[in-house]
Amino acid sequence: MPLAVHTLPLMPAQARAARRVNAALALAPRLKPAGWRLALGQRLNGVVSNAAGAVTEAALKRRGVGLSTMMIPGPAGALGMRLLKPSGTARALVIDLHGGGWVVGSAALNDRLTGHLAESGFAVASVDYRLLDDVRGVWMPDAVADCVAALRWAVDEGARLFGTDRVFVIGESAGAHLAALALLALRDQGPTARLAGAVFVQGVFDLSGTPSARSAGPEALLFDGPNLERDLGRLTPGRDEAARKQPDISPLYADLTGVPPALFVLGEIDPFRDDSRLMAGRWAEAAPATRLDIPEAPHGFQHFGAPTAALAQAFIRDWIASELSNHPLSVDNANR
Repeated sequence: MPLAVHTLPLMPAQARAARRVNAALALAPRLKPAGWRLALGQRLNGVVSNAAGAVTEAALKRRGVGLSTMMIPGPAGALGMRLLKPSGTARALVIDLHGGGWVVGSAALNDRLTGHLAESGFAVASVDYRLLDDVRGVWMPDAVADCVAALRWAVDEGARLFGTDRVFVIGESAGAHLAALALLALRDQGPTARLAGAVFVQGVFDLSGTPSARSAGPEALLFDGPNLERDLGRLTPGRDEAARKQPDISPLYADLTGVPPALFVLGEIDPFRDDSRLMAGRWAEAAPATRLDIPEAPHGFQHFGAPTAALAQAFIRDWIASELSNHPLSVDNANR
């Protein structure tokens, strides 16, 4: 089936504002994930997450969003979930998988990104999946298993807990990568008819490096562009390039039969943009797929205050609503 491709329209003032944010990012140090002190990073991550949660909880309550936490059964014990509930009956349940390079990030840090969904009537459950650490050094099976457990819980318990049997998953960056792998694992376990759709925001779907990641230069924002391919390789020690293309870690090469409809959001100046372009094309061979290209958007653009963040979030809300109602989607809605 054909892939629906949209480019987010920006007014001149919005484009200028996005470029100003990018100019500031160009002066910031580049992230080098393979060189992080993971244990220290995770300790700091916990402190930052708790502080962020305390700030956003009050803001969410003022906007009519209820916030709570709960534990669900996970593959290695209790699995933390952070719940954002709308004031009325939930239109759908959205499972949220945060980004952070598989190393940092938490459910609490995503309140600002998921609050708009709860304000619009969607229940959101953000997952505190296990991260890579210095001690275990094994991240892929752990994180994927946690995400599979969260999706299974949503399918089994969504109607009882939230009054809806419509379940979506949304993942950003590393979270989008995990969302794709978890969807495929859940599909292999049995029917997934109540998974209504998936939203992949700037996902990484090929850990061997797509062309845009391999060709990233020093001008790349956020990442150390010239060494990005090498850093990806360091995330999977013991695997050569061919092994990094295996579908157990690179869903771009997986059998996508039986997947739900999906929306892919990419930043046009993100070094991982080809991951979304290629994955969206493959996804469209198996299920309805939509791609939204965001001009002037680097990786992680939703976090940096550019106007493109709110516009993309509006498009995401409209896409989910269109999947619920089967109404056609118009990119013009994003700028209304």
